[in-house]
Amino acid sequence: MPGAILPKDNYLFTNAMAKYLAIKLNNGFIYTIAMWLLSRLVIIVVMQFITPLTYTPPDELNHHQVNFFPTPGWDLFAHWDGEWYRKIATSGYSYKNDGQMHSSAFFPLYPWTTRAIMLFGLPFEVAGTLVNNVAFLGALLILYRWVEERHGMSVAKWTTALMAWSPYSLFGTVTYTEGLFLLLTTASLQAFDKNQHGWAALWGALATACRLTGITLVPAFLLIAWREGRSRTAYISSLAVGTGLLLYIIYCTTRLGHPLAFIYAQRGWGRTPGFDWHGWFAIMLDGLTVGNGLIKAIMIIGGSYLLWFFRDKLSPVAVAYSFFYLLLILIAGGVTSIDRYAYGLVSLSIAFGYLLARYPFWAYAIVGYFAIILARFSFLFASWYWVA
Repeated sequence: MPGAILPKDNYLFTNAMAKYLAIKLNNGFIYTIAMWLLSRLVIIVVMQFITPLTYTPPDELNHHQVNFFPTPGWDLFAHWDGEWYRKIATSGYSYKNDGQMHSSAFFPLYPWTTRAIMLFGLPFEVAGTLVNNVAFLGALLILYRWVEERHGMSVAKWTTALMAWSPYSLFGTVTYTEGLFLLLTTASLQAFDKNQHGWAALWGALATACRLTGITLVPAFLLIAWREGRSRTAYISSLAVGTGLLLYIIYCTTRLGHPLAFIYAQRGWGRTPGFDWHGWFAIMLDGLTVGNGLIKAIMIIGGSYLLWFFRDKLSPVAVAYSFFYLLLILIAGGVTSIDRYAYGLVSLSIAFGYLLARYPFWAYAIVGYFAIILARFSFLFASWYWVA
């Protein structure tokens, strides 16, 4: 019969398609592994070799740098917030309503996961570094696959490169929560985008047990469920995302004596809920002199514009999540680490990846520049300077 596909032809066609898909999958997998590995090697070389060889004590020492000299070892990955996560993993939580810094400000999933790995005999700095790095790799793998399915290979590659080489990707290697948070939020967003509501609820609930900003998944999912006329299951899974935060509130109530201990503890860092007008005014002035404020302004203001510009091309759930997320970090009080929090918004990397895919010449230059700043951030962090 003319036009009919014979069994042999059908077999050859299926085999060819399988090979094509395998090659495509392997290329994406290998590319993502390469971006992760090469960028992590830059961090390791700078922190473990260059910093100890070139470090000179600053003229003005802070309390961290007194009697400090960087020597190669896992401890260099565990500065600043890493100290708090170490306390939680080894000694548990503490809180008093006295306006001072307390560990209750930090959510439990990362330190408790690290504690579980420590049961195999590993010290905190080793276990915490492994958890964050493996999670960051997982986030990149999921991100590449999701973006490739929606936007094509070019956008997927630039988004992955941007996420891996961003200066703030340093916090996907040291003992912070960025890697784990990006893994969980990316997995949850992808699952909801594909109508896999059960998985979206699971990954989202873990995200809200990881960082407060994970709660912005809830209104984003509810909005998209309403706009797209999804089933009742979508609404139930959207609300279930808040389970992680709810459980932490219960823990704070029963063990720490206050349901909002994680919010009140932020006062020790100078954070009170509300828009920090003074902080943003300082950022704008600093930005005019091309200081650190310029990076913060680009991340938040420029990123918001970019998300709005590409709103019709990005996944609706990614766009909704972006604006709820940005709104929360704007009204949470304080601007100290707002650029690092913006990096934790995966949708922002996708939007930037979309832009870079349009202008590959500039994309190479930008990623190369990011690699230089990543090395600088690594040196500063290993030297116990505040980065973000």
